[in-house]
Order: sequence, then structure tokens, then C-alpha cells
Amino acid sequence: MTMVRQLFGKPWIWAFLATLATFVVTILFTGGASTVGLTQAALTFGAFSVIVGLGQMFVVTLGPGNVDLSIPATMTLAGTVALKVMDTQDGLIWLGLLVTLATGLVIGIANYGLIKLLRIPPIIATLSASFIVQSAAIWTNRGIRIKPPELLAQFSTTSTLGVPNVAWIALLRWNAAFMAGSSRPSGRTCGRRVWPACRSTACALPPMCSVPCSRRSPAFCSAAFRAARRSTWGQNTCSPRLPWW
Repeated sequence: MTMVRQLFGKPWIWAFLATLATFVVTILFTGGASTVGLTQAALTFGAFSVIVGLGQMFVVTLGPGNVDLSIPATMTLAGTVALKVMDTQDGLIWLGLLVTLATGLVIGIANYGLIKLLRIPPIIATLSASFIVQSAAIWTNRGIRIKPPELLAQFSTTSTLGVPNVAWIALLRWNAAFMAGSSRPSGRTCGRRVWPACRSTACALPPMCSVPCSRRSPAFCSAAFRAARRSTWGQNTCSPRLPWW
């Protein structure tokens, strides 16, 4: 009973229950005729949402106010450029994947420069960058009539053990993200030890203090937290009277 109470205390459980209810209602409406097809389609389209959602999660968890609104435009540009580079040839799939990663890396570095160097709020910087990237994607794929390589198309549309291959990729990506999150240091942090007021949700811990107290002295974290309070980061996270930007 305690386990059930803890499970329903998690905010994400309601999204899973809503998804399950939608699936059951759909199956009942169709009389069970499209159970397999619906499951395959849900896993295929859901895989892309999982991969993109994990990427956005990494951005959001970096700090208050962090968000990346250029992801859809980046995906469009990277996919278009990769298709042109592969030119329907199976032997160039590896080059297309490298171009895709390079495109995302370049745009990510550009966004970081806008936010870190020019001190533009993330939501404004990435939204502006998305317009530029989307314009570049429209210009690049104007009149494009290139199909993906046959080997890549087969891999993307076929299944292994009844599960779409793209869903397996999303599962592996989620598992890697879960393992990375579970490997974080545990125990009380220096920020909570030397600054109890920062336990409230309105005032987040400074990133430099999110390590075990055995690795950082209380004096170090106390000084670091005071410096963070005076910085823009501290004002954005610890002063409810100010807007987030």
C-alpha cells in the first residue's frame, strides 16, 4: 500500500495513466482490430518524442530558465543536409550521421554563445536562433527530391522482436540518460549544510555546491553561495520578486 501511495505521489504517473487510458479507449472503439498496428505506430512516433524530450530535459535541468526552442528547426536542417550528403547511397550513411551530429553541435555552440557571451535569455536566444535555422533549412531543402538510402529506410521502418528499431534506439538512449542520472553523488550537499534557507524550492542550490560535503568544505560552499546570490544566476533563482530573466 505504501508503494502504491508513493507511486501515485509521483507527478509523471498521471501522464502514463492518461496514455494507457487513451490506448484502451482506442482499442475498444476499433474493436481490437488495430491493436498491433496501433502499438507499432505509437512506439515509432513515441521514440522520436523520447529522444527529443531527453535532449530538452538535459537543457532544462542545467538551471532555472534554461530551454532550447531551436530543436525542431535543428532537426529539420540536420535531416535535410544529411539526406543531401548521403545522396541515396548506403555507403555514405556514416557520413550523413556525422553531418547530423556536427550540425547539432554547431547550432548548440552558437546558442551557448548567445546566452553566455551576449547574456541573452535562453528562451529569446534559442527562439531567435530557431528562426534563422528554419530559414536555412527552407533554403536548403527547396525543391529537394532525395530519398534516404535503402538500408537506412529499411532499418527505420522495420522491427526487431516485434518492436520498431527506432523504439529500441530510444530505449537505449533513455537507459543511458537514466544511468547518467543515477551516477550523481548522493548524500547531503554542502549547499544544504551551510545554507539551510536554500532548501526551499524558490531558491535553488548553486551548481558549484552540488557535491558531497566530503569533497567541498563548508567554508568553500558558503563563500560560493554568497557569490552566487550576488550574481545574475542568484537573482534569477532566489528572488521571487524579479522576473526569471
